[in-house]
Amino acid sequence: MNAGQGFLLAMVIMLGGCQPVAPPAPNRADQQPSEAELPSARYQVAQPTLEQQDEQGRPIWKLTAKALQGQSGGKQAEGMLIDVRGWLYRHGKPVLQFTARYARAHSERKEVEAWGSVQAISRVSAARLQADRILWKAREDQIIASGRVVVQWGELVMRDNRLTLDTALQKAWGGE
Repeated sequence: MNAGQGFLLAMVIMLGGCQPVAPPAPNRADQQPSEAELPSARYQVAQPTLEQQDEQGRPIWKLTAKALQGQSGGKQAEGMLIDVRGWLYRHGKPVLQFTARYARAHSERKEVEAWGSVQAISRVSAARLQADRILWKAREDQIIASGRVVVQWGELVMRDNRLTLDTALQKAWGGE
C-alpha cells in the first residue's frame, strides 16, 4: 500500500461514522463494486483533526478544523477543511503555526495548502506572515505565499504579491 492509499484508507476509516448528504444507491448483488473502489458520497465531518507522520513516526503536519467537507468516488477521496488551525513541523518539531479559512493536504506530495486570510507565526523566529494563500512543500522546506503577502521580522516589514520563504520564516526570496 503506498502513502496515498494509506491516507485514503485513513480518511475512509475516519469518515466511517459520517452520514452521507445523499443516501447511496442500493447495491444489487450482481453489481458489487471492486474492492479498490469507494462508494460515491458527499460528507461533512465536524471538528476533524488530520495529521501526517514521516517514516520514523514524527509529525510532518497537523490540521484541526471546524469542519471537513468532502466527497469520494471511484478510487479517490478529496476534501476541504474549513476554519483551520495548522502546525507545520521540521524533524518532528513544530516550526510554524497558522490559521486560515480553508486548507487541504496532499499526503503523497507532503504538501499543505491554505487560503483565505492566512495568518502564520514562526515558533522558531517569532516572525509573522500574512497572505491570501500559502503552499507549504515539506520536502523543500518552503512556503510559497501569494496575494497581499506581508512578512514581519520585528520592525522590518516586507510586502509583495508573491514570496518564497523557508518554513521557519527566517529567509525569504522573490516569488518563483
